[in-house]
Amino acid sequence: MTGAPTVLAAMRLEAMAIGGRVVRTGMGHRRAAATATHVAAGLAPGSAVVLAGISGGLDPALAPGTVVVASSVRDPEDVERALPAGDADAVAERLRRAGRDVRVGPVVSSTSLVHGERRAQLARSGALAVDMESAWVAAAMGDHRLVVVRVVADTAGSVAVGLVKGLAALRGLRASFDPWPAPSS
Repeated sequence: MTGAPTVLAAMRLEAMAIGGRVVRTGMGHRRAAATATHVAAGLAPGSAVVLAGISGGLDPALAPGTVVVASSVRDPEDVERALPAGDADAVAERLRRAGRDVRVGPVVSSTSLVHGERRAQLARSGALAVDMESAWVAAAMGDHRLVVVRVVADTAGSVAVGLVKGLAALRGLRASFDPWPAPSS
């Protein structure tokens, strides 16, 4: 397998920050699932896909701009889907070599924005970040290779500044995940 992965992002601002060809899924679980199902159906078996965008940071140690590469994604019903560790680690290492602050760990998805006690509860679950698309994209991708790259845009108290920092941090990420996966031998 050669060539750059198919890149997905929910919002127009995310797609513009990532640059190049990006398939916009739309924000939220329904749009993301529908678009991802359509995209997956048109890909060759085992194709590589990157879902990239911004997220809410759950770990208080994560500052806006920190990159989270998902080791797994979990939906609101606590169904967890492990992602290929080798793929997540390879992309995370490329991002680190590019000078990014990167963490690898679980990402949880929600059907709505989370605040207050719900956000604290998700943080206690061990998830690093929360978004509104990853779990449904992962379910739709089936046997395709998926890497989820999320940039922390907001933490529990930093929304507007975090959003600007998060979108800015998306710039330049593509150079780290476009070479993934390495051609098969």
